[in-house]
Amino acid sequence: MQLAKIFSMNKKVVIVAAAIYAAAFDCHAEGINTLVEVAASMGEAKKVLDKETANFNSVKTAIDSGRLSKGQPKGQIRAQYGEPVVENKDIPSGRERWVYKSADSSFFKGVRIYLFFDDKGMLEEIKILE
Repeated sequence: MQLAKIFSMNKKVVIVAAAIYAAAFDCHAEGINTLVEVAASMGEAKKVLDKETANFNSVKTAIDSGRLSKGQPKGQIRAQYGEPVVENKDIPSGRERWVYKSADSSFFKGVRIYLFFDDKGMLEEIKILE
């Protein structure tokens, strides 16, 4: 009789231990999944920043060499040099403005390139701010 009682108690202990282990394993797996997701999103962010810098370098090289100049259509510029970081309207002039910058620059510090387009979509002005 005593043996049956011990077995019954051990069975309960095993069930409780299994439940605790399962809960701990789920938390652990969830934590690992979260870390994997964070790492993946950091990888995606790095790709975006690398592309931003590559586009900036492409535009800067084209300006320095004279290949990018006033009068070029914005569609051609986008196709050749990639997407700007920002496209918006310049408040004082009302012109469309594109901003290219490298990932290590902010919108306030570092080298930034501003391209301004007229109402026909032609490059009208280039500003490089350092």
